[in-house]
Amino acid sequence: MPTQGWFATPIYIEQIVGIELKEVQEELFSAYEKLDFGQNPHWSTDTHELNADAFKYDHLTKLGCTKFLAVLDKHLNMYLDQINCKYERKYTITQSWFTKTKPGKYAHRHDHGADDISGVYYLKTNQKDGNLLLQTPNQPFQSNWVYACINEDIKFPLGEGIIGFWPSNVVHGTETNKSKDDRISISFNIRCLLYTSPSPRDRQKSRMPSSA
Repeated sequence: MPTQGWFATPIYIEQIVGIELKEVQEELFSAYEKLDFGQNPHWSTDTHELNADAFKYDHLTKLGCTKFLAVLDKHLNMYLDQINCKYERKYTITQSWFTKTKPGKYAHRHDHGADDISGVYYLKTNQKDGNLLLQTPNQPFQSNWVYACINEDIKFPLGEGIIGFWPSNVVHGTETNKSKDDRISISFNIRCLLYTSPSPRDRQKSRMPSSA
């Protein structure tokens, strides 16, 4: 039996296209124009900017981005299908915010470990403003010789209309924006309210009138 990569980390990356992309881009750019941006005072001055009150709200819902939220829901369910989720799917977006990465800036490595699923949508990128970096969750075991052989960052080239999901404990960031234009993205955190799906037999019982 050859060596196999067990315990994989499920990463979802997909490209939105066509009329769906056009409508989402228009809606999100309209929302973006309403926001003020600034750097987090606790971060390096070389890093990206966030919209005001970035981590306090689900800004996508607050700004009425219904088209994008429908797209997010569709792709989130595709992600859950692919990881063979056997639960009734209820979730809440705990936070969402816009990120602006100016020329010469980058998104430092970080995770969103307090939630279940985190993700990103790239609203504006010229494909020369730095790759998305995803770090293996095995990084804490770097001192182990086997993990040291395989623990390399995954670099994913960006593109407008790309949406991605991953477990919230995955450390990620971006390379430095070496272009002359701002890169704009939307990030979000999702908390899943997972309940075991009732069996068909249980569903049938729930429809039967009470004998009381």
